[in-house]
Amino acid sequence: MNHNPSPTPVPVSLPSRPLPEVPVELWVDPRGFLWRLAEDGQDGRLFVPEAVNPANCPRMVWAREAELIEAFDGPLTRLERAA
Repeated sequence: MNHNPSPTPVPVSLPSRPLPEVPVELWVDPRGFLWRLAEDGQDGRLFVPEAVNPANCPRMVWAREAELIEAFDGPLTRLERAA
């Protein structure tokens, strides 16, 4: 009889670190409304309103840059953040 059984391994879950967030890139239209860059792909830039998280927003409400330029009669301007 074995009076010193070997210990059974117990799985230990390690704390996970959140992935670093991608910096938010903001743009302003000629009316002064802020837009958040959701995707900068081969088909052009896609935007959502500034307060919307693209990860939680259905793609059907994303706006193409060309649509925003046409709707607001002017280009979007990237906001530079102060250091």
